[in-house]
Amino acid sequence: MERVNIPRSISVYILFAILFAAITVAFPRKARFSYEFAKGETWSNPTLTAQFDFPILKTERQLLEDEDASREDINYCFKYDDMVVLSALKDAGNLGPAVELKIKNEILRSLTDIYSKGIVSDEDIPDGAALVYVRKDKHSTPCAASDLYTLSSALDRLYANLFPLAENAASLEELMRSERINELVRVNLVPDKDGELLIRNSAVQDISPTQGYVSAGEVIIREGDTVTSEAYQILYSYKTEFESSIGYSGPLVLVWLGNGFLSLLICIMLFLAVLYCAPGVFAEWNKLLYIVFCAAAFMLGGIITGVSNTEALYMVPFSLLCLYLVPFFSRNLVVAVYVATLLPLLAFQAVGLEVFVIYLTAGIVTLAAVERFSRGWRQFIMASIVFAAMLVAYLVFRFLDGSIIFINQGRILSLFLGAFLPIAGYPLIFLLEKLFSMLSETKLRELCDTNGVLLRELSVKAPGTFQHSLAVMNMADAAARCIGADVLLVRAGAMYHDIGKLSDPLCFIENQQIGSVRYHDGLAPIQSAARIVKHVPDGVELARKFNIPEDVIGFIRSHHGVSCAAYFYNKYVSEGGDPADKYLFSYQGVKPQTREQGILMICDTVEAASRTLNDNSKETFDNFVEKIVSAKISDGQLDESGLTLGDLVAIKEVLKEYLGRLYHDRVEYPSQNK
Repeated sequence: MERVNIPRSISVYILFAILFAAITVAFPRKARFSYEFAKGETWSNPTLTAQFDFPILKTERQLLEDEDASREDINYCFKYDDMVVLSALKDAGNLGPAVELKIKNEILRSLTDIYSKGIVSDEDIPDGAALVYVRKDKHSTPCAASDLYTLSSALDRLYANLFPLAENAASLEELMRSERINELVRVNLVPDKDGELLIRNSAVQDISPTQGYVSAGEVIIREGDTVTSEAYQILYSYKTEFESSIGYSGPLVLVWLGNGFLSLLICIMLFLAVLYCAPGVFAEWNKLLYIVFCAAAFMLGGIITGVSNTEALYMVPFSLLCLYLVPFFSRNLVVAVYVATLLPLLAFQAVGLEVFVIYLTAGIVTLAAVERFSRGWRQFIMASIVFAAMLVAYLVFRFLDGSIIFINQGRILSLFLGAFLPIAGYPLIFLLEKLFSMLSETKLRELCDTNGVLLRELSVKAPGTFQHSLAVMNMADAAARCIGADVLLVRAGAMYHDIGKLSDPLCFIENQQIGSVRYHDGLAPIQSAARIVKHVPDGVELARKFNIPEDVIGFIRSHHGVSCAAYFYNKYVSEGGDPADKYLFSYQGVKPQTREQGILMICDTVEAASRTLNDNSKETFDNFVEKIVSAKISDGQLDESGLTLGDLVAIKEVLKEYLGRLYHDRVEYPSQNK
């Protein structure tokens, strides 16, 4: 068994420590009701008896009805205007000498009494209202509508109070007219819409949220009973009181320890998933960060959703995690990470196992269908297949608990949303790809498009190199498929591995025209080699200028490894040069670091050298491929590629067959006699 090296970078463990802390804090820290229920379902649990006294909560509909009723009782509110009263009393005190003192005093007394209750306009008389509110100094006071004066009734009251003090009615009327006593009666209560709104809102807050009471020891629901609307509301009230009042009564530190232990297990599972499925990810920080970020987002989303509303767990689009991971990582790693991400669901006692199995099914089906149905309108086909699988898993649990005849339509709708929401969330992968510098299949296909700016320039300025790259791409494609390597990555690497030749295309023989002056005539071997090996750093620089991803740049840097330009080195030595100067002819690159880079190195050499073959026999191709691969192995160029002996055997067989099909003998057409 291949040995797995534990990562030593402290940043890896800091990242998982942050994930551990986030999960621990998010986990619920109070008791949860152990039963799930829905209207119309059969209560398949044991008979439930109240363990404590609790009030029965009103339904949302009842609360709305009570609110409407309370608002209907509040139709009128008036604001008391102090300035009107002060002005009227001041004018009364300034009446002329024609008004006797006793009449003046009665006027002041009567006005004070009338204004204390308030005067409204005749047009603002509360029609049919028994109760109104008067807002004075920011305080609203209820009073009977009959206690208020209208403008006409206030005048009548003042006249009636003054009549006993006057000689006769005619003299009183003349006095009131001449001294304008009627004008002292003014409206001091004006309609107040803002105050009316405040009072209505206050009345709504005073509505009782309960409608009854259940005592400890009473049976709430018996086993086998149907959960009616009334029973549902009692169960809901009991659950609410249980979770808010009962909860956990022990030391809070034990709750934190329990959550911490569970979080630690989840983080260890995620760590081991990466360690055993793709240990190389630990050396690529962006990929590790991407995995942890995606897993954390769905873990925390599931936990927070379950804490706030357990029913909403059925619509969380967990299968979207598979769609975010599968373009960048192997299926083995995706499955392991996905299972670790679902583990927090098991913490929800009532539905934890059910939703875990449902979303495990959804993830497996998504991985099976994603390759065929991940593009365009076919995503709706994939979502339909996933929904069907989730529905089957849900129905299995209904068979197990005996409630198959009482299907919760709300949950089925939630499952439908959980299956189709990934269609809306999938485009975020392009943003995540950019943020985390990831390389998706979509990006690789885009890079392989020969209409791209850089490849188009290569086809024009260095047509021979462009044709060589196409040939290497097809050859590497076949080799990668035979050992299960990343085909798209190899194809992109093949198209860009010689891009550095754009800096000096005529330096390379495939771009020189037949009959033209040979580029290297007159150059010393060292000069020629320097210009040849320079296409590797030139390619890296050019690729970065055009924002080519680093994973593809790795092919440019490694396709010659640290080998030397053998033709010019041998020429240099044959002309008397020092063999120890081999470093002057060596490429300043790196050895292939992945299987894909190793495949490209082999195919690049095989394709270039195959142009010198004059014999198309099978033995020639067999010996040719064996010689080239053996030379790479003996030179140590493939030591760090990760290619196994079995991989190399398979690659050699594919290349031999490929060359046989490419360079087959052709039929010689007979000429026509003239």
